[in-house]
Amino acid sequence: MDSARQSDNQIGLNVGGKIYLTTRDTLTRYPNSFFAIMLDSDIPSDRDAQGNYLIDRDSEIFRHVLNFMRCGELVLPRGFNEFDLLEREADFFSLEALKVVLRREAAGMSVAGMSVGIAVGTGGTRSTYMMTREALMREKESFFTDMLDGGKSVPRDTQGNYVICRNNSLFHHIADYLVRGGILMTSHRVSFSSCEKKPSILDCKYWNNTSKALSP
Repeated sequence: MDSARQSDNQIGLNVGGKIYLTTRDTLTRYPNSFFAIMLDSDIPSDRDAQGNYLIDRDSEIFRHVLNFMRCGELVLPRGFNEFDLLEREADFFSLEALKVVLRREAAGMSVAGMSVGIAVGTGGTRSTYMMTREALMREKESFFTDMLDGGKSVPRDTQGNYVICRNNSLFHHIADYLVRGGILMTSHRVSFSSCEKKPSILDCKYWNNTSKALSP
């Protein structure tokens, strides 16, 4: 009897020619979804010669849909960029929970691309740099990541720019590193040794991991 129950719980899906084996419990996890309605209703469904349910959708994208139904969270491979297609599949399968997660992901990417103003300088001399959150958070344990995550309190000016009282003539090297992943030195080469002898833009204690990339 246990084997019969196990067999009844196992479901085969033929999605775009690719076979996925899963369980009834997984497919009915979300009550109002395409699969819950398909399995809990008497509406006839097309099947292939092996008895797998025929689903005419993108077979590669479907694995992300199925994984979401299995664990209740969205886990995507690095570099995944087919969010529009995945959202379309979530809509087709009536997975509102997945659509909510995708909208949140999209909002996060939008915020990551927004410009952040950094006003750097001392006294009355300041230079303002406009950079993306993504660039500023290149180093996960840096001053900037801590600042944007709310772990470090940094004052702002009337335009909303973060005000940082450091040497503004050196900050463009920091900006180069954050944006490009490297340093473009000018003909007026920075003297790292002299800078490191005083509290400056290159002080590791101030900029954390970001400044370490500037070591000669």
